[in-house]
Amino acid sequence: MTAKRKILFLYLSIACFLGLISVFFVDGYLGIYDTLYIKGGVQGQKIELYQWQRRDGNWTGSVWWGQEARFRYEISNREFSPYSADIEVSLWHQEDMVRSLVSLQIQIARFDRATIEWALDTIALEPGGPPPNTYPYLYFITIRSNGIERELKLYITEPPSQELR
Repeated sequence: MTAKRKILFLYLSIACFLGLISVFFVDGYLGIYDTLYIKGGVQGQKIELYQWQRRDGNWTGSVWWGQEARFRYEISNREFSPYSADIEVSLWHQEDMVRSLVSLQIQIARFDRATIEWALDTIALEPGGPPPNTYPYLYFITIRSNGIERELKLYITEPPSQELR
C-alpha cells in the first residue's frame, strides 16, 4: 500500500467519524425541548420532554394542601432558527375549567430558552380544605403550545401531621 492510499484511508476514516458524531448531535441535541418544574410539598419534581413523550403528554405531580405550589416551565430552542409559540396554561377540575393561568406568545432566539412561571395557592383552590376523606384531591393543569398539549394530573394531598408523637 502506498503512502497516498494510507493518507486517503485516514481522511476517509476521519470523515466517517465526524459524520457519525454529527448524526448523533443532530438526532440527540437539536430540537425544541420543554421541562416543567414543580415546587411544593417535600421535594420538587422535574418533568422533561422524554418523560412527557413516554406517557403520551400526561404526567402526575402532587403538592400538599395549605402550601403554595410554584411552577416553572422552560422551553429550550436548540435549533438554527428562531421559535415562536402561543402558550396557554389552564387549571381544570373534573370537566370544568377553573381558570387560565398563563396566556402569552413567546419568541425564542436560536439556541436560547424562555421561562414561564406561575403559582397556585392550594388554600385559595379549596378554602375550607377538600371535603373530608377525599384526599388526594385531583386537578389538571393543561399546557398548550403550537398544537401540542401536555397534561399534568395535580394531586393535592393531605399535609403531614404537625404533631410529634
